[in-house]
Amino acid sequence: MTSLPPFLIYQGKPGQVQDSWLTEFEPEHQSAFFTTSETGWTNHELGKEWLTGVFDRFTKAKARNGRDYRLLITDGHSSHVNMDFLEWCDQHRIIVAVFPPHSTHRLQPLDVSLFSPLSTAYTKQLIQWTAKTQGLINLSKREFWTLFWNAFEASFSPENIASGWERTGLLPFDPEVVLSQITAKTRDDSDTGGDSAESLALQRPTARDLRRLVDKAVDHSSSDAGRSSRKLKSTLESLQSEVELLRYENQGLRETIIHEKQRRQRGKALKDYLFDRIDPNSAQIFSPAKVAQARLKKAEMEAQKKEEALQKEAQRIQRQQKAAEQKAVALEKRRQRVAEMETKRQKKEARKQEREARRQVRQELERHSQEMACEMQHEQQAASEGRAKSPGVRDEIIVVVPRSQETPRKSEGNNGSGDYNTCEKTVFGL
Repeated sequence: MTSLPPFLIYQGKPGQVQDSWLTEFEPEHQSAFFTTSETGWTNHELGKEWLTGVFDRFTKAKARNGRDYRLLITDGHSSHVNMDFLEWCDQHRIIVAVFPPHSTHRLQPLDVSLFSPLSTAYTKQLIQWTAKTQGLINLSKREFWTLFWNAFEASFSPENIASGWERTGLLPFDPEVVLSQITAKTRDDSDTGGDSAESLALQRPTARDLRRLVDKAVDHSSSDAGRSSRKLKSTLESLQSEVELLRYENQGLRETIIHEKQRRQRGKALKDYLFDRIDPNSAQIFSPAKVAQARLKKAEMEAQKKEEALQKEAQRIQRQQKAAEQKAVALEKRRQRVAEMETKRQKKEARKQEREARRQVRQELERHSQEMACEMQHEQQAASEGRAKSPGVRDEIIVVVPRSQETPRKSEGNNGSGDYNTCEKTVFGL
């Protein structure tokens, strides 16, 4: 006897199955499917996904790969009874049997022999978990899977599954198993005199309904009965009005709480989807294989993030090195410019000093040449004058002094030609 793997629906945004919820899930040894919905309940899309991804997948081989008919018994929920769901079943040779309303507690094998043990086992797991944590930690979606799987393995045993089919009269097929229970209950009700106390109560009666009920129940033949009847009516109407006000107030409070929760949720960031879909808002089911793929993809994404972080760090270091190199190059260029400017200044100063030295040497040579020329000239003059001198003329001392270039004189006999004699003769008599 086998069973389909559980199909778990968490409350959350469509497709937002968090990896933190499945940290304890082991796809190699455990089989389950995970998804989310806004309400935490099934809907049309999830019902179709369960049909194609779970029921058809795990029962097709038993029906000769879909060539034989299969029977799918549902409870009449709208996610199971809609045209898209039924047409897909018809195309794949699946017969859909719908339970009558409010009859699953008698006819559905899950309700009869599996859900009750599952609830008991899960409650036991909760008690053990609460005792272990000493009530210091609130149960969250992260811890749910471990507690649920232990309870599921304990309750969904081959014996309990077989008992469910047998107690509902489906396998082996025996309608009397259920009909006998209904007949016995009907006979017991008739023996006790009719309906139960719950069926006698009016469902949300109005003030008019209560007045009519009092009029039928009270004998108005006496005046005291009439006064009691009016008092009873007034009391019931007052209580009914108070109930309606409280019911209206509670409904408003519920809506306020829901609105406040939604308002707070708007500010929270949502995680990215683990799988890319054409329509990200459509139902997404995570099988064991997909969970393994999701973990692999998560590891790849984390590795990619680390690689990107390392690349960014390497790029940052390269940028810093490049900036340091550029700064060093700029400093070196600046130093070279300063050195070149200093070299140019020194060369310029050297050239200036060289020019000044050359000018001084040239002046000194010119002055020395002029002195030599003047001395030679006056010696010649003195010699010629000495030969022509008479005996009676006294001796003379001739001193030749070079004349500076700043105050040149015209030589005698130059006739204004512009030539200047740079020598001056002074004669002293003895």
